[in-house]
Amino acid sequence: MSCNDNPAAAGGDLSPMTVIVMLMLTMFLHHLLRRPRAREAKAKNNIVRLADDTAEQLSVDEVAIIFGYLLHQDIMRARVCKTWREAAKKAIVPPSDFVVDGVRSYNAMRVMSTALPNIQQLSIYDLGHGLDIFTNGEDPDEERAAAAETASYTTHDINIISNFRKLRVLEILNAPLNGRYPSLFHFPHLQRLAITYCHNLKWDLDMLASFPLLKELDCSSNHHLTGKAISGV
Repeated sequence: MSCNDNPAAAGGDLSPMTVIVMLMLTMFLHHLLRRPRAREAKAKNNIVRLADDTAEQLSVDEVAIIFGYLLHQDIMRARVCKTWREAAKKAIVPPSDFVVDGVRSYNAMRVMSTALPNIQQLSIYDLGHGLDIFTNGEDPDEERAAAAETASYTTHDINIISNFRKLRVLEILNAPLNGRYPSLFHFPHLQRLAITYCHNLKWDLDMLASFPLLKELDCSSNHHLTGKAISGV
């Protein structure tokens, strides 16, 4: 991704010195964030030192450009000060695998929905084994909803993904969804959508009209899918 892909880069040309500082900081961050976990504490101290050393040289928008060259997990680790936390909220995160397939990864997604909202790729699978499901949507299957309530399932809010407005790839596979979830169908930049084996998710192919850039669609094995496919997808 180039700087021009990131709205944080807008607002005039950068000075040569600023560009040099940004390039050096990007290289240092790549080096520090690729270190083994055993050396993570030392790496974090060095990242804090980098943040302090560049505090007067780089703005929030300029740090956001740098973050646009890092993976989502590295950006989350690099949020060591207020400026860098604000930069993370503005950064356009390069597409990379982020899979929600259990409670731990769901909690990470919940944090990222506000701390790093501009991710471009998200995959949601089941929530693993145990008594964890997503909150019922509109018009749920009453029998399934009653069974979940009787079993005292722990519910998790799927609607938080509506914060990820820059998504280009969304995959939902075998997720414990029940009913209609309008929040899943409002991503203007989406190019690939896969919703498969979500037997209790109710949706209609007409809803694809809210994805003007959609190029790829996989909607196999959905018992409550209705409507006709839109031409061009």
